Amino acid sequence: MNCVNLKGKKNKFLKKINNRELRNSGYIPCIVYGINKNIKFYILLSILKKVIYTFKVYKVIIEIKNEYKIEALLKEIQFNPINDDVIHVDFYELKKNQYIIISVPIISVGHSLGVSKGGEYKILIKKINLKVIPEFIIDHMDIDTSNLDIGDNLSIKDIYNPKYIILHNWNDVIASVKIKVKVKVKGKGKGKGKVKS
Repeated sequence: MNCVNLKGKKNKFLKKINNRELRNSGYIPCIVYGINKNIKFYILLSILKKVIYTFKVYKVIIEIKNEYKIEALLKEIQFNPINDDVIHVDFYELKKNQYIIISVPIISVGHSLGVSKGGEYKILIKKINLKVIPEFIIDHMDIDTSNLDIGDNLSIKDIYNPKYIILHNWNDVIASVKIKVKVKVKGKGKGKGKVKS
């Protein structure tokens, strides 16, 4: 998966007014929930944009001066309810062989056989929840839809992979191809719309 390096500065400020000052200067207060301790730090919003304004999941290497170098994942982004500005970001540290839960986007790959015949492709699950160890983290999941004919479904059981645990019902439908429904438009009255010769 994609990995991004983030260089931050240790946050020794505790009062909210100092966090406001940080944000006004282009920095965002953050915290990484570590295995042994939680670490507060701050980082430029322009750097954070790499991981917060994307639909993919990124593993990050957080470097704080010469004190810490932590492998982590984005946990939560807090936004200002009035203007949607980022006000705080949480990360959690990754530990080898320790399971974590992530939600990754599903990307359809291929042109469905049923669509070629005039069917309509529908994706019903756009993000999938996985339980996985750091070694097998993915930033998205490709699903091959090329063999889906009209009336076919692609279910959770069809994408089994021993590298992770899928946290959905085995029979949940991810995508399907249905017959395209034609909508008849009724006329408003007899003779209307006809061109006289």
